[in-house]
Amino acid sequence: MKITTSFIFLFVLFFSFTSQQAFALTLRLDTGRVIYFEYQKSREPGAPTFLLLPGVNRALLLQESGARALLAKGYGVASMNFSVQPFSVDVLGKDETPFFMNHSPSLQELAGEVNELAKSLQTDLQSGPVIPVSLSYSGAVSFYLEDFPVIIETVPLTSAAAQNPQLEAYRNSLKLGEFWNPIFGPAITRSLLDQAYRKKWGDQVDAISKQFDFSPDRRDQMIEGYTTLSRATEGFAWDLSQLPRTPRRVFLFAENESKSLLQHQIQIFENLYDENPQTLLFVIKNSGHVVPSEQPTAYAEALDLVAQGNTKNFAGVVEVNGTLRNAKHFEGAEAHKYLESLIQ
Repeated sequence: MKITTSFIFLFVLFFSFTSQQAFALTLRLDTGRVIYFEYQKSREPGAPTFLLLPGVNRALLLQESGARALLAKGYGVASMNFSVQPFSVDVLGKDETPFFMNHSPSLQELAGEVNELAKSLQTDLQSGPVIPVSLSYSGAVSFYLEDFPVIIETVPLTSAAAQNPQLEAYRNSLKLGEFWNPIFGPAITRSLLDQAYRKKWGDQVDAISKQFDFSPDRRDQMIEGYTTLSRATEGFAWDLSQLPRTPRRVFLFAENESKSLLQHQIQIFENLYDENPQTLLFVIKNSGHVVPSEQPTAYAEALDLVAQGNTKNFAGVVEVNGTLRNAKHFEGAEAHKYLESLIQ
């Protein structure tokens, strides 16, 4: 990846109650490739900075409840969009063509964007240690991260098939058809899948563009950017034989997650827990998929514990009901029993 780093201070987002300024910034990686992110420095020098990876639609905004709860604890927070997402596409130069119009990036390449932003936070913005925090889709990207002591996996996409069984069934039916048409079949499959993606993402681009006043001239490019995200996860699932073991991974699952995805997430956790009894999972009660928005206090308290290093002495499953004061802790066989009850 060619890197030509440059920061552009776009505007001051707001003055928080910590008297710290939050900025909207860009990190240029190459021609047509820019990362848009928001950043507020930690209250104390050297305190950790949480690097919030985006969901499939966009990044968490710093004025939203999950990020504000972290900022209130004094941590630095950077919230990034991938270069293919609308916030990043919208800040490209007027006549600049997004790189993904000619190249569909892989999950590994998106992981490279996380690494580059983490480096720039520390070298250019003098942040403290960086802790990546995935959210849903970016759990497929964080799978490929290695150069961090700890990674927090929030409702991670551990399996594309588990997250969207209908789409996977459709894709498999198209792949089956390639058996009878080996010459033109793959091209037909690609065309039909992309057609389905673009139809889905067209509505999302219209909605997010209206909400954030994005340029209508970028509509087709933004649809294509989203389409590359769909392509990147085709057939993806966490393969534990390939998972880097260097970072400690701490998981946050939502009690009211979709059943098929929660089952797969729990399967991944249990396999890792059997391999390493120090593996830790927070189950956030009364939360659907978007934990930072639905249970911001529980989200921030769990991340706070990890950042302080207070999770090194216990593992297993911690059930968080609103706040850690009401938490329940399960280990060993009791942890497995609790998780079985959760998905039943």
